[in-house]
Amino acid sequence: MLIEEYVDHLDRALTGPPRLKNDLVTEARHGLSDAAEGYREAGLPTADAERQAVAEFGAVPELAPAYQAELAAGAARRLTLRLALVTALLGPLTQLMWWRAPWADSTIELPGGYQLLSDAQDRLGPTVLVLALVAYVLLRRSSRRGLTLAASVGVASLLTLNVLSGVLLFAWSALLWDAALTWPPMVLGGLVLATVYAWLGRSAATCVAAARAA
Repeated sequence: MLIEEYVDHLDRALTGPPRLKNDLVTEARHGLSDAAEGYREAGLPTADAERQAVAEFGAVPELAPAYQAELAAGAARRLTLRLALVTALLGPLTQLMWWRAPWADSTIELPGGYQLLSDAQDRLGPTVLVLALVAYVLLRRSSRRGLTLAASVGVASLLTLNVLSGVLLFAWSALLWDAALTWPPMVLGGLVLATVYAWLGRSAATCVAAARAA
């Protein structure tokens, strides 16, 4: 069918999160189907009705940039909101990982670098939360390509920095306290954090790709 061929062409022309892209492509399919149905009711054969609907809808190379821009903006908004929510929800989890830890009363003298990293990690969470919310608000107000790309790359960079500092702090803690590797809250919390941030990382990579293609 001509409409399905058109929709497949549009789908291949777009880069972005599968679910968001599928929503846009489905919307286009419904629009084309409704237009073709109107022409069929007016007496045109099915093939001619679909051909007329596609012709009026516009060529894929002409429409794809607008669809890509919308897809990129939607992906960026979703990523910033996800990062804000994850940061807000996982903040208490990271504190619970250390709660009543067997090494809490240890008299070991902490290296200056470790203390500095720990303090930076404590401040990084709220900073990421605020910046993600600001980016989300800006993206809700504007979908300009420059803003979408800057927000996508910026949020992905914040996510990367947060993950790297968290991994470094976890590894350093394990070197200082052997019990950290067997303390259930640390193990479970580490698995949860790794899973969530891997999911966010995939979202960030797809989001940046969509923004660059816009």
